[in-house]
Amino acid sequence: MKKLVISMVIGILFFLMSGCSQTQTPNQGSTEINIAVEYTDHAAAFYFAQGKNLFQDTEFNINDVKVYASGVGVAAAFTKGGFDVSYMCLIPAIYTYANGGVPIKIIAGTHKNGYGLVVNSDKIKDLRDLEKSGIKIANGPQGTVTDFLQLLLVEKENLNAEKILANTVRMNAAKQLMSLRNGKVDAVFVPEHFAAMAASFPGMKMLVSSNDVWPDMQGSVLVVTENLLKTNPEAVKELREINEKSIDLINENPDEAAEIVAQNLNINQSMVKEETQSPEANLEVTPELVAESMANLKITPDITQQDVQAVIDKMYALGYITKHFDAKEIMAVD
Repeated sequence: MKKLVISMVIGILFFLMSGCSQTQTPNQGSTEINIAVEYTDHAAAFYFAQGKNLFQDTEFNINDVKVYASGVGVAAAFTKGGFDVSYMCLIPAIYTYANGGVPIKIIAGTHKNGYGLVVNSDKIKDLRDLEKSGIKIANGPQGTVTDFLQLLLVEKENLNAEKILANTVRMNAAKQLMSLRNGKVDAVFVPEHFAAMAASFPGMKMLVSSNDVWPDMQGSVLVVTENLLKTNPEAVKELREINEKSIDLINENPDEAAEIVAQNLNINQSMVKEETQSPEANLEVTPELVAESMANLKITPDITQQDVQAVIDKMYALGYITKHFDAKEIMAVD
């Protein structure tokens, strides 16, 4: 377990990125907040709220927004401090709290599901093919959601863990897609929107979605620091309300949502390519691809203590976190 935790710390430090700043239009709020957000459509609730100006006339001003290529980058940034709010995957949030010692609170969910195993259909017909010698499976660093899901998939399907691990190489999602397209790897385990993008390549297909591994697993959450919760509970209440309103509008207007999310992803792609040292990667997306990807998410603010506890329990059992704790410690959803 100690080796896994050490590997996770190294992975997080490696994937720490400075982020991409976005200028916000000032409003009349009295509290300034800094937001960290992922470069995936997992953050659709934020991107859509931003695009529809839902953050105007609130109890806070958004001082700065930084976009990170993964939840690992967000977790590392939160550990260093300077952020008040984040839209991030649940597993990095739990890791940040349990191992990083960062006092954060989950105030809402943003989506369930949203990860996929995409394979070269000529080389991989079924899951047992992943065990074959010479097969290369690309995944994120140890401690990421996709790494967690790969372990669960091995367990669920009774695959040979030693062979699967021997076939696994670690790289960020942008490089995974390049490597899949160039034939350097045969499978990638990535979050949406990267999963839908990978599956759109000729000869590729999504072999397994996260919903096949853990049905309706909590994907991402909206988190705030304990300090913001204590000093400005009204701002936290408004953040929760904006998140819910944004999600309602996304589900009512999926085409418009896909356009706004695609626009945001494309705006930020140059910085993400620089941060992940993938200048040759083509990360541009169309609204059609984003719409297809978002259909693979269950976009909802709903989250329960049971949802979070189940993930905490499994993370501890697999050695992802060094201590077990009650989900209510990290939750403030009321």
